[in-house]
Parts: sequence; C-alpha cells; structure tokens
Amino acid sequence: MALHVTIVGGYGGMGRVFARLFKSEGCDVVITGPTEKKGVEASSELGVEYRKDNVLGVKDADVVVITVPIAVTAKTIEEVAPHVKKGALLMDLTSVKGWPCELMAKYAKADVEVVGTHPVFGPRVGSVEGQIFVLTPVRGERWYAWLKDILSRNKARIIESTPAEHDEVMSVVQGLTHFTYISVGKTLKDIGFDVKRSRQFSSPIYDLMLDMVGRIIGQDPHLYAEIQMQNPRVPLVHKAYLKAASELSEVVKRKDEGEFVETMAEAAKHFGDTERSMGRSDKAIGSLVAELKALKESVGREICLKHMYSGAVHMGIVESVTAEEVVLRDGGKSTTLKLSNLVVLSGAQRTEYRRLKYGTTSKDYSVVLNDSTDEKFVCELLKNYAECAVLASVKDVYRGEKIGAGKKSVCFSVELIKDDVKANDAVVLEFLRKIGGTPR
Repeated sequence: MALHVTIVGGYGGMGRVFARLFKSEGCDVVITGPTEKKGVEASSELGVEYRKDNVLGVKDADVVVITVPIAVTAKTIEEVAPHVKKGALLMDLTSVKGWPCELMAKYAKADVEVVGTHPVFGPRVGSVEGQIFVLTPVRGERWYAWLKDILSRNKARIIESTPAEHDEVMSVVQGLTHFTYISVGKTLKDIGFDVKRSRQFSSPIYDLMLDMVGRIIGQDPHLYAEIQMQNPRVPLVHKAYLKAASELSEVVKRKDEGEFVETMAEAAKHFGDTERSMGRSDKAIGSLVAELKALKESVGREICLKHMYSGAVHMGIVESVTAEEVVLRDGGKSTTLKLSNLVVLSGAQRTEYRRLKYGTTSKDYSVVLNDSTDEKFVCELLKNYAECAVLASVKDVYRGEKIGAGKKSVCFSVELIKDDVKANDAVVLEFLRKIGGTPR
C-alpha cells in the first residue's frame, strides 16, 4: 500500500516541489490549505488530492509536511500537530528550526516522529537535485532513515545538524547576506544611482554582485522579512555587522591606509581559502563570458534557447547578440529575448525539440560501400553528423555480381525530422557520399 503524505500549505511554491517529489516516489499525496482557489488549481496541475481543512487532511496521513509562511507556522503547528496519528512523521520546511521543532515536539503525540528540515533553496529551482537540504532530527529513527533515503536517491546534498546550530549558521548564511544585499539595493535607490548605466562601466565581478542583489530584492519581500525577523539570532549578527561597517567607515574617513590594510588582511586570514573563492568566481565569470562568445559565434546559424523557469523554447536563426539580448529570426519574424534567463540547448536537445514540434518521417537510402565498412557504425556516425536524423538502422545488406567485387549494397532506414524533408534528405545524401558511398 502506498504511503499517504499530506502537505499542509501544499499549493505554495515549495509545497508544489515536494508534492511532485513524494508523488514521484509512489506516495499518495494530499495538499491542504484554506485558499480553495489555489488548492484546486494546484490539485489539477499536480494530479493530487486537495482538502481545504488542514486537520481533516492530516488525520490519516503517514507523513505530514508543514510548509506555510513563517508568520503562521506556529499557529499551524498548534492546529494540526495534535491530530497527527500515532507512529507517523511530522516535519516542516521552515527556514528557522529552533522554535518550530520545539512546537512540533510539544503538540504532537509522544510516539509521533519529528524531524525539522530546511531546503536551502527556493521553489524556482524545481527539484532537490544538487540542492542543500538541512535535517535536524528531534525524535524517532525509522522515518528519519526513510526521508534521508528519498533525498539521497533524488541527489540532494544532505546536511545533518541540530536546531540550535542551524539557526546560528543561518543567521549569517541568510540573515547577514540577505540583509547586506537588501541594504545595497536600498542604498542604490536612496542615492538615485543609475544601475543600468553602471553596467556599461562594470567589471564582471560587479555584474555578478548586481545580479545577486537583484536576485534577492526581486523575490517575495514578505518571505525575506520573515527570514530576517523570525530567527532570534539575526539581530545579534546585524549588530556586529553594523559595528564593523561603522568602524571601517571611520578608518576610510581618517584615510588610515595602514589600518585599512590590516583590517582587510585579518578578515582574509579568518576567511580562510580565498584562492578557492577566487577560482570559483573566475569559473562563474568564465562561464558567462564563454556562453556570450558562443552565441556571438552562432550569428547566422540556427539555435534553440530555453527559458530556465517557464520552460518555453525559442528556436531560430541568430540575427544579432549583445551582452543582454539575442535576436532570433524564425521564418519571417524576429524576436528579441533577454539572455539572463535563457540557456542554450545542446545539439541533442535541439534535435529532440524539433522532433516533437515537427514530427518525423521514415525514408530508405541504398548506398554502395566497401565490403569492409561497418554499416552499424555508419548509423551512429549519421546520427552525430545530421541533427535531422533521429534514428538510423540497417534494413538490408546485399552482395553480388551487380554490386562488384569488394563492395556491398546497404539499405539504411532513416527517421528524418519533417521540418524540411527536401533539405534533410540532401544532408543525408551528402553524408553518404562523404564516407565514400555511392547512393543508388
């Protein structure tokens, strides 16, 4: 019998991610929450059951997942935890771990297993593969092992911790970094700084910094306010940060170069492996530069671009490329696209997109080859040479007087994409001639 998983608040972004995850693991998934319109829409999209009443939704669940805004997490735990059945698992996806774990342990029955979790990523990523997932077990072992197994098989990067350690680390990982980026954004606004114009003067590392600022301030401000305000350790980190910034500002005002150098050197010494950081940032910069270079070299050629979040695919001939935009021509229409959210699809991905869009047709090609030629290897070469050829197989091999000594006639069956059959046919014939064959 399939496990029954109830996700309280499952129609939100993170709830949807984990509804898909547990459903892919063969679980029966129910999402709950008071906003019926969102629940019905998510239910239809995800192919899971929706129940409006949280309490009714959790009563028969083997696993209960709480993923609601931090501001209502305490109230939600108090509401549903007492109704989680004996022997079940109660877990949350909250970015604070101290008080949510205490509340889950307090309000759930003594034999309900409790695990605090924090997926350290947003719902925009779509899946847990490669993402950090912090686990803070409170009580119980059976369900904890089950959860770790699921996350491991889905290639999440698991970090085991305690609620106290988690909140201390996150007061810097999220509390300090978000606060710093938001402060930079506010500063740019307060001084009336032209961010777009500044990019024309910028180094790659400045561009990356602006992208990180934009990434944070461009997301849900309510969520980021809760991250700042619900972790009790964050104000202590803010205090230390403001003190350090104030002291450094005074050093600059005094033009005390010696103290500035000493401060920076001490910070670097405490930081540790700065070479690793330089290497990683150089790789990030190099990747961006290489992608832009590849696009510029593609002018006049057909490419496929996929939007990272919507999944929309754009295919066409590259007309022009700038640091921010690419212009594609598809037929008689030109479309300008922003590069920031696009990835270039590989040749194999482009072929698959064309196959799905245009369909395929099968055609036979008879060609005379040297008798020593490996016709199966020719099939593999053809698929690599011609993107229009989805499949190639050997249909027949004939040897005889009409073919000649040392020769054979091979009939290849080739599945071609139907976007331009005449042009694709010419590509296959060209390939067969290039390998020394004589089409019949």
